[in-house]
Amino acid sequence: MKLIGIDLDGTLLNSRQNISQKNTQILQSLPKDCFPFICSGREVDDINNILKQSGLTIPAVGLNGSIGYDGDKKLFEFFFNKDDIKKIDSIVSKFPMKIYTNLGSYETKNYKDEMKRIFHKIGSEFSINELNYELEYEKSISSISYSSIEEIIQRNDIVVYKFFIFIPNRKMKKSIFNRLEKMTKITVTESAAVNIEIIPHNVSKGIVFDHMESIYNLEKTLRFAIGDSLNDLSMFESADVSFAMENGHQIIKNKANYVTSSNDENGVSEAFEKILIM
Repeated sequence: MKLIGIDLDGTLLNSRQNISQKNTQILQSLPKDCFPFICSGREVDDINNILKQSGLTIPAVGLNGSIGYDGDKKLFEFFFNKDDIKKIDSIVSKFPMKIYTNLGSYETKNYKDEMKRIFHKIGSEFSINELNYELEYEKSISSISYSSIEEIIQRNDIVVYKFFIFIPNRKMKKSIFNRLEKMTKITVTESAAVNIEIIPHNVSKGIVFDHMESIYNLEKTLRFAIGDSLNDLSMFESADVSFAMENGHQIIKNKANYVTSSNDENGVSEAFEKILIM
């Protein structure tokens, strides 16, 4: 069985946030010995809405491996304890931030305006395209505004899966990254040069291969990974064969067994053409 983890943004999605017709067609026509799943930083509902638009029904793992669904069936979930939520917030609260929970996503007050403000204040080393990409991404997400972390953690019916922090300054980001890495119960990564993503310590895209094999009783699998950013690195490390997108981070491209075409040139379809003959 070929178990294939596919990233979404910058990978299966093109720069217009769509799955191309060619990528859709190859995913719809896979033989029975191929088991693809999406493994993304997005929320599962968001992933499933994107898949539905292309007529695709594929297991969806969201929030960097924190939660997985197959249709309406929950496969697994992992979340932070409340003490760690408070500690994380104390380190990153001065930056625009999103918090992903079982009850939807929350965002700091005036989130998009704050992203613009802080980018123009401290982000001169980056192209405006970095800000514009994040703002474009937000168009498909509806979040609840909050003023204090207590508004979230005081609720007994809520669990937190992931933090996303916008920090468009390399020096500040490195300092925050180093402080966060001293915490033992979290994992810190990124999906772009201007953000930090924080998930529980027992969560990564790479571990998802183990979950899928166990849940679906898959034996003698050959693992494949297709991705573009640093939060895909653990997936590459767990895979037998990996494909980096041409538009991907250089570290990912160096790690990959193959570099395929960009997300705007049907790179996923090109990767599958190799996978199908392996």
